Amino acid sequence: MGKKKKKRKNHQNNLLVLQLLIIVVVVLVVFEGRLIYTMFTHRAGSSVTATAGSSVTADSTAAADGTDTENAADPASDPEQASQDLQNAAALPSAQTQEGDSVSADALAGLALNLASKDNTLSAPEPETEAQAERISEEIDSDAVVPLCSDPVDDSFFSNSVFIGDSRMMGFRNSSGITQGTFLTSVGLSTDAMSEANIASSEGKISVYQGLSGEQYDKIYLMLGTNDLGYYPWDSFEDSFTNVVEQFHKLQPNAVIYVCSVIYVDESKIVTTYDNNDNVRKVNGYLLNVCEKLSYCYYLNLNEIFTNGYGSLLEDASSDGIHLYEKYCKQMLDYLKTHYISE
Repeated sequence: MGKKKKKRKNHQNNLLVLQLLIIVVVVLVVFEGRLIYTMFTHRAGSSVTATAGSSVTADSTAAADGTDTENAADPASDPEQASQDLQNAAALPSAQTQEGDSVSADALAGLALNLASKDNTLSAPEPETEAQAERISEEIDSDAVVPLCSDPVDDSFFSNSVFIGDSRMMGFRNSSGITQGTFLTSVGLSTDAMSEANIASSEGKISVYQGLSGEQYDKIYLMLGTNDLGYYPWDSFEDSFTNVVEQFHKLQPNAVIYVCSVIYVDESKIVTTYDNNDNVRKVNGYLLNVCEKLSYCYYLNLNEIFTNGYGSLLEDASSDGIHLYEKYCKQMLDYLKTHYISE
């Protein structure tokens, strides 16, 4: 009898051991399966972050709270929902933010960066391209502006004209094809250099005033201002230019004085800081004021044909940003032939 009881007891012990082994196996299977699943979802979430720019996917959030991943909001399309998802993920137990779980610290940081980037994209306007920028009109409503005339003149119109100016006027003389007129030009000529002997003539160097002291002209074309773009102080420029024009009028009382606007520059090709189109507009404002004050003085608005539409010189009009190619010097001559005072 005693042996049978011992055998039954041993049998019960073996059954208990077997049951414990089965439990251990089940626990291991469940644990290993969860670990494999976690590693897979973590790798998938990281891949999505690197390729799609989304730091925490809808799958990772759904894995934590059991929601349907197909219906989760896309952070790119719904920033507010993405922000809420970030708050929900941050509220999970700390054990779930360790490596290997569905929502990692790296993923949360990525979502924060992504949301910041998305907010910047939504709030910061893209820089305007030239095509989107507002075009600048060159029309000037002033009686001092020389109007467009329906009947173009020929070169004989300039036979009793004198052209005074700087290197831009020299380029016009050399490249426009004009065949008539007298030229008093000098490189670097400015408003305060009229009395200097810098004009080449058959008698040697003379000043502009000396050049106007002999023959009488009926038209004076004056191109000054480019070399005055760095003129300081600005508040004295208009008086200085007015004085020059009044001196011309005393020497040539019967002449109509055409004041050419300072032509725009191409700032991308210029190294000096003062040769810019803001200064061009400022100088032209002073020139126009002088023409409006003096009855014998008229303003030729050359930037009507030389603007790119945005307050700058045409991109292909100059090699150095200031001096015009031959094609555009010819256009300037055509402009003068269609803009004149008929009376």
